[in-house]
Formats: sequence, C-alpha cells, structure tokens
Amino acid sequence: MRTKLFTLFILFAFNINISAQNARNILDRASETYNNAGAVTASFTLDTKDLKAKEKYSYDGKVSMKGNKFKIEIPDAITWFDGTTQWVYVKDTEEVNISNPTGEELQAISPSVLFSIYKKGFNLSYKGVKRINGKTVDEIELTPQKKGGDFSKIVVEIDQSNNLFSKISVTDKSGLLNVLTIRNYQKGVGIADSVFQFNKNEYPRAEIVDLR
Repeated sequence: MRTKLFTLFILFAFNINISAQNARNILDRASETYNNAGAVTASFTLDTKDLKAKEKYSYDGKVSMKGNKFKIEIPDAITWFDGTTQWVYVKDTEEVNISNPTGEELQAISPSVLFSIYKKGFNLSYKGVKRINGKTVDEIELTPQKKGGDFSKIVVEIDQSNNLFSKISVTDKSGLLNVLTIRNYQKGVGIADSVFQFNKNEYPRAEIVDLR
C-alpha cells in the first residue's frame, strides 16, 4: 500500500512539474513576442466584478506600449509613463498628478509588467486549451508563492496562433475580479517617445499636482 501511495505521489509531482514547465514555456514565448514587437497598440475592455457585493461594471480603453513606456486611455483618465515619470490626468477635475512610481507601484499599473511578472514569485499551472470566439488559447494560472500580497490569483489566456495575450483575469485579496480582454492588437507601429509624456499645451487648463 505504501509503495502504491509513493508511486502516486511521484506521478502527481511529475505531472505538476510538467504543467509548470509547459506554462513557463508558453509565457516565455509570449514575453519574447512582445519584446520583439517594438511599439504596440491595442484596445481593450475591462470588466470588474465585486465577488462579495455582487456588483460589476465595465469600460473600454486604449493602450500604447514601447518597452517599459506606456499610455493608457480610459473614459475618466489618461495615464502616461516614460520609463521614469508618470502623469495621471483626471478628466472630471482637470487635475494632473505627477509621480515617480516604485517598482511595486508599477506592477499594479504597467501593462508591460504582465510579460515578466511570472518569472519569479509565482507558481505556474497549465490549465489546458480552450476555444473562444474562433481562437484557440492556452490557459495558465499564476498563484503567488507568498500569502498576503495584493492579489490571490492571475489567469491568462494566450492565443496559440500568435503567442499574444488575449485575456487576463486578476483576483485581488479583497475579492475584486478584474477581467481584461484585449482587442485589435497591432505590433511594429511607429510611436514617438513624446507620446508617453504629458503635454501641457494640449491641456492648458489642467492643474498640476507634483507628488515627486
């Protein structure tokens, strides 16, 4: 009986290792695809669900990225980051907050972090193949190795045809589920570095709040 249990344990551990390695290989390919793409643009839909209060809302947005630089446009705000400085323009108040975010802060806001966050601090599990809206995607689950972080689980779907992320679902520790669905992804586009910086001339009425 002990021999059978030991054999089952070895097989289970072996399958976990295969699942983790398969997941890492897929994520490595997706990361390499992004790193080789140059500048990229995409439109997206973000659906947010409060699993405890059973409330939900959604909005559409656009993102431009080049390396660690990004610009995110959503209905009520625009965020620019040029690799060092971040500007957040709130449309209702016409206020711009300027800061130099830390690495931890960037993990919560930078789209490009998704392409490298899996490399440390997470257990990876390959969940299999799914067919969604005519696309064949690989589903991978990331769970933090340490408890007490900002989120409890990340699930990503990667399109097999182009190694691109098509959906990212993040469940945070408070029970909030954010589902980001990526649409109209374009790579190799020409984007000037100035796109990732706030231009005062375009927002002459904006109040500047420097938090640096």
